[in-house]
Amino acid sequence: MATLTSLTKKRWIARGGLPLESLQGVRARTLAMDLARERGLSAQPTPYPMPPDMARAVQRVHAAMKSSERVGIFGDYDCDGITGVAQIVRYIRRCGQEPVVRLPHRVHDGYGLTAKIAEEWIEHGMSLLITVDTGITAIEPIALLQSKGIDVIVVDHHHVPEELPPAYAILHPGLTPGFSPPHPSGAGMAFLFLQGLEGPVWEDMHTDRALAMMGTVGDLVELRGINRQLVQDGLRSLQDLETGPLAKLREETTSGRITSTDVAFRIAPRLNAAGRMDDPAIALHALLQGGAPLERLHALNKMRQETTAHLVDQAFADIARQPTVLKASAHAEYPHGIIGLIAGRLAESTGCPSMIGVVCGDHITASLRSPARYHVTEGLRRISHLLKSFGGHAQAAGCSFPAEQWDDVCKNLEQDILTECAAEDFVPTIEVDALLPAEEVSLALATSLRQLEPFGQGNPEPKFLLRDVPVLDKRRVGDDGKHLQMRLGTHKAIAFGFGDHEMGISKTIDALCRIGINAWQGRAQVQLFVEDMQTRNA
Repeated sequence: MATLTSLTKKRWIARGGLPLESLQGVRARTLAMDLARERGLSAQPTPYPMPPDMARAVQRVHAAMKSSERVGIFGDYDCDGITGVAQIVRYIRRCGQEPVVRLPHRVHDGYGLTAKIAEEWIEHGMSLLITVDTGITAIEPIALLQSKGIDVIVVDHHHVPEELPPAYAILHPGLTPGFSPPHPSGAGMAFLFLQGLEGPVWEDMHTDRALAMMGTVGDLVELRGINRQLVQDGLRSLQDLETGPLAKLREETTSGRITSTDVAFRIAPRLNAAGRMDDPAIALHALLQGGAPLERLHALNKMRQETTAHLVDQAFADIARQPTVLKASAHAEYPHGIIGLIAGRLAESTGCPSMIGVVCGDHITASLRSPARYHVTEGLRRISHLLKSFGGHAQAAGCSFPAEQWDDVCKNLEQDILTECAAEDFVPTIEVDALLPAEEVSLALATSLRQLEPFGQGNPEPKFLLRDVPVLDKRRVGDDGKHLQMRLGTHKAIAFGFGDHEMGISKTIDALCRIGINAWQGRAQVQLFVEDMQTRNA
């Protein structure tokens, strides 16, 4: 009797963690509408409710512009923070002034507004500081600034602490009555601030909307509700830009119709590469002026890709010797900027919680990632007696501790994982949206699925199971034959990273794939993107 083996060794499950057997066959005619309804995409988004401090913040900035005060802007080193800061910089420049901008360096400064950085602002002689995508937890630094006569406006979206900073004004969705989740990113909140400052329409609004879209996609906030509308509008704005740094960035990274997937995998990683490999200010200058900073951004992204690939291999070699649920590796040569990427790769491939640490003398800084079944930050809280600091979210966290505690941290976190979950829970999985008869796949279906865009966090691109599909004309393509091109039934298909499996694929397979459109020389046809295959072995 034939058995089925997934080529990626991943377990296929139905959406929501249900058994694959629960999948029902669907009809193409209503598929897009049914998925939109299930995901809550059909409802029209309501307008942003205005934060209570919005009028106060707007009045303060308008007064600063009128009297030519020295204004500072402080942000974060990731895509969301950089694109949020870029919007505020552009506004102040439209007012005919030049702000003082400071983005923290990941290694030298760490995260957020610190007392040391607050002292820098005092030395600059600021009278107004705007923090973007940060500030909600900076109680002591903001108290220091306010005591020195520097008003601080906080524009943030992160978790609201029990005690708020004594800022002049705080613009935060969590402090805004009626602002239902999902909340905007930092760049989304910056765009909301611009609407308060400028009104419904302003000069070159398309660029600011495109920046807000990039930060929204890059920060992985859920693309439902108002975030969905912001990304839809921002994608159209980015597509329509004819000149300027963003148009150049789009032309050099994408082609044809731009999607949220292009932003997530081609644009946002470049903006993040600056802070990961060098200085986040490079990305900010690339967005505001293009030219040499943009070229540097491309080079840093290439460096980031090559470094990550090499060190992921090293991390996998380490964990191959570990018969544990926690996949952990620590080395001095791991750059601070990419340990989160390495941890993410391990967690995705193994289905297990992962921890990657940078050894700096007698100190380790670690980044952790986990599948949904384990809350990694709660796990760190339960072993906090071993840590100097920790923080994060359910599936992503960071911590620091003495290097001599590495074994104890790994052992205790492993025990916590096994207390909270069963070892068999940690198997890499792929979620499938629907069982689709192969004969139902058509250009009309692919076109209708575009109604579900933009895809991203909270609204992933749907994956379909096609059973017993004949494999024709398969061949290896790409650099070193890494990818596999073929026909599945009557449709073209590409399986990225499956080149080495060419000889092991049977004549008929079960294919798990996304359904797209390939447009070439004015002719559109279905393009299947294969995520995994089950091949039949007698």
